[in-house]
Amino acid sequence: MGLFDFLHRKKRIKGSIGYFGLQEWWLSAFSDEERRYIQDTFQPLGASGDSLTCGDVSYTSDTAVGLLCALAGWFSKDGDRAIAYKLLEKAEEVSTPDTRILDIHFLYGEKLKFYYKDREKPGYLEKAVAACNQQIQLAPKAATAFKTQYKGAPLPSHKGYEQLAVVLEKQKHFREAIQLCAEAGKQGWAGDWQKRIERCKKKLEKA
Repeated sequence: MGLFDFLHRKKRIKGSIGYFGLQEWWLSAFSDEERRYIQDTFQPLGASGDSLTCGDVSYTSDTAVGLLCALAGWFSKDGDRAIAYKLLEKAEEVSTPDTRILDIHFLYGEKLKFYYKDREKPGYLEKAVAACNQQIQLAPKAATAFKTQYKGAPLPSHKGYEQLAVVLEKQKHFREAIQLCAEAGKQGWAGDWQKRIERCKKKLEKA
């Protein structure tokens, strides 16, 4: 694609991609076939995938990070995860210290979910654990944000704590798993923390 064609196509891109200034990345990160596949696959409630690049968006309560994470969620199948990884990498790239805490919380949750799906591939389990730890480090701030946004509602489950606890237990790191579950329970995240603690204690006694 020549420079003139590239700039011409960039000007024509509107929708959510255009609104968040992602035109150049959109054109360079994906082939024509991949872009069409993404738009055909992405079918959000009340809209179509064409909303990514068509139509004038004057305002949205969404953010670039939120959009890219939501989009990645549509590409969890084995053959699609290369697309998801590009979307998540861009989401992390465009995040800033001013990005909403819950957007970052969900970004790390999506990262760990996808990397764990590919855990049999070399290095991917380590990437999943790293994403778990990213989300866990943010947990106190995320808990505060949840309580502020959903006043009176209990905290939801926490993928980072849950997945890392599973990994630690499978690796027979029972003391670390117990400590992690106790921390998650103390913060108030929903989950069967005490049940896992008791199970790990029993396994530790037998070890």
